[in-house]
Amino acid sequence: MDSRLKAKIVSDDADDKQLFTFERGGLSLRGRLYGRLESEPPLVCLPGLTRNSRDFDGLATALRDLRPEWPIVAFDSRGRGLSERCDDPNLYSVPEETLDLLAGLDALGIEQAAFLGTSRGVLLILTLAAFAPQRILAAIFNDAGPRLETAGLKAIRALVGQGETFETMEDAAVHVAELYGPTFPSLAESDFRKMAEALYDKREDGLLAAAYDPRLAEPFNALDLDQPLPELWDLFETLVDRPLLVLRGEMSNILSAETAQEMAKRHRDLEHHIVEGQGHAPWLDTAGLPQIIASFLARSLGPARP
Repeated sequence: MDSRLKAKIVSDDADDKQLFTFERGGLSLRGRLYGRLESEPPLVCLPGLTRNSRDFDGLATALRDLRPEWPIVAFDSRGRGLSERCDDPNLYSVPEETLDLLAGLDALGIEQAAFLGTSRGVLLILTLAAFAPQRILAAIFNDAGPRLETAGLKAIRALVGQGETFETMEDAAVHVAELYGPTFPSLAESDFRKMAEALYDKREDGLLAAAYDPRLAEPFNALDLDQPLPELWDLFETLVDRPLLVLRGEMSNILSAETAQEMAKRHRDLEHHIVEGQGHAPWLDTAGLPQIIASFLARSLGPARP
């Protein structure tokens, strides 16, 4: 990586995966880089509310097997994964996290990219479209959009910040399977194990706990989910001239079929794919999704550079 860039590489392994760090507002923020940024416009991956960059490891590996020259960047939002936690939980907000994203792009020297967001990551892409639309070459929305279903948000809120711990990763995987199995009937035991491995870290006391600040629940709990939430169609429409792939879990309680249809009506270049047997949000290295995403990126970003 160019030594003039402001991001610092803190680990670099033989598989061309790097862990980087940068700062904004006194917080140390981190992410993962697969490949080298000088080759192609990268795919920038943004995780869900309580998730982190490890969610994209399987997808990144599969995509680079299909097209090795593609660089892929995955960010840990503040308070998640390896990024530092906030003293003030009110700073766990979409605008602040989008400003973190912009700082990370600048630190890595990324002027333009394709963006993939899962759940809350979609909201970051939509907010980025307000702050700096010129940076978005194409977008992939994984099970969220400009309108979110309050029933699904209530279900998520019931789970955030519960503070569950486990003695072994096997116990954590069983918990994940019990939690998500009813809405992910197409997934195998190995998929739930990968979900657990991405989410849980070992604490100093030896127990496994979710890799996010449980105070994320505080601003979420402050939302009045008995009232309709603001819809972001005006931000969505700033992206109507950019290629867009929408992935919707067949059993999603966040992105409705009606919202996906409305998005398709308003957008000039939208691909819509329903992921059968999965809910919110589809697991991206299953169901042929790496191949679907690779085809979309190849069409959107053009042929590989010589």
